[in-house]
Amino acid sequence: MTQYIPDTQRPIGLFDSGEGGLTVARAVADLLPHENLIYACDTAHFPYGPRPLAEVRAFFRRFMEFFVEQNCKLVIVACNTATAAAIDLLLADAFPIPALGVVQPGAAMAAEASATGRIGVAATQGTCDSGIYPQTIRLFRPDAYVVQQACPILVIRAEEGVISGPEVRREVERCLAPILAERVDTLVLGCTHFPHMAKVIQDVVGPAVRLVDPGKATAVQVADLLRRRGLLNPGPGPGQRRAFTTGDPQRFLEVACRLWPGGVDAAAHIHLWSQQE
Repeated sequence: MTQYIPDTQRPIGLFDSGEGGLTVARAVADLLPHENLIYACDTAHFPYGPRPLAEVRAFFRRFMEFFVEQNCKLVIVACNTATAAAIDLLLADAFPIPALGVVQPGAAMAAEASATGRIGVAATQGTCDSGIYPQTIRLFRPDAYVVQQACPILVIRAEEGVISGPEVRREVERCLAPILAERVDTLVLGCTHFPHMAKVIQDVVGPAVRLVDPGKATAVQVADLLRRRGLLNPGPGPGQRRAFTTGDPQRFLEVACRLWPGGVDAAAHIHLWSQQE
C-alpha cells in the first residue's frame, strides 16, 4: 500500500543539465529550509548550451515524467537553456504539476535593478540564440537595451568545480569584455552555473555593475506560489535533500561538495532512456 504524503510535505523538484542548478537549490533551501528537495540533473548529456533546443526540450519532458513519479508538488527548471527550450510548455501549464523556470524572475529583477536600462546577459549559446532574455526583459522594461554574450568556458569551469583563481579570472575578463564595452549597469547571470563564481565576476565588473542571480529571484517566486496555494511545508525540522544524475553519482557528489558544502551528501544514478544518446 502506498504511503500517504501530505501535499505540504511533498518535495520540490529541481532540474538542470549539471551542477549549475545547485545555486538555485541553495537559494530555495536558504529561503525555505523546511522544504524537501529533489535535485535531478542530466550530466550524461551535459552541456545543454550547444545542443538544439528541440533536443533539450525532449530531455526536459522526460525529466518532468520523473518528477511526477517522485510525487513532487512543484518543479523548478533550474536551467536557463531548458527554460528557453520549454517556455511555451511552462506558460501553458502543460504538466500535471506546476513548473516554472528561472528566466522570468531574473528578467524582472534585472529590469527593476537597472538605473540606465543598459543590461548585460551572460549565458550559454543556446540561451543567447533563443533571445529569451532580451524578449522577457523588454516585457518588464520596453526601453531596455540588452546585450548578450555566450560564455561556454565558464559553464565548463563551474561544472568542474573550478570557480576561482587566476585562470578563471582571465576567462571571466575575456568573456565579459564585450558586455562591459556597452556600459551596462546590470549583469544577469543567465546560466545557473555562473553564480558559483559570482565573487570573481563581481570583482571583474566592478561595484558600479549590479549582478542579478535569477536563482534567488526564483526562490522568492517559489515561496510566494507555495504560500498562495497552501503548500508550504511547516516543518518542524529541516527538509530532506536527494540528488539524482544520469551520469556518474560519485563525480557529481565530489563537485557538489565543493560548490555547496554541506548541501548534498548522497547522489544516485537514474537511467531515463532506453539507450544513452
